[in-house]
Amino acid sequence: MICVLSPERIVLGGGVMHRPGLIDLVRRQVLELLNGYLDAPAVQDVDRYVVLPGLGSRSGVLGAIALAEEAGSSAE
Repeated sequence: MICVLSPERIVLGGGVMHRPGLIDLVRRQVLELLNGYLDAPAVQDVDRYVVLPGLGSRSGVLGAIALAEEAGSSAE
C-alpha cells in the first residue's frame, strides 16, 4: 500500500495499538518489508511516518463530531 498510494503518514489507532511495544514492532516491520526500496525521507524517519493518533483514544469521537459539523454546515 505504501508503494501504490504513497501516503505522507500512516496513523494507526484503536485499542490494540495501546499494547506496549506494538508500534515499535510495526515500524520495524515496515522498514523490513520496504528493504530500502523507497528512498523517500519521510519513510526513512519511520518514527514520524508510522504514528499513533495525535488525539489519542478520543480521535474517533472527535473525528465523528467534526464530520457531523461539516455535514450540518453543507446542508444549509
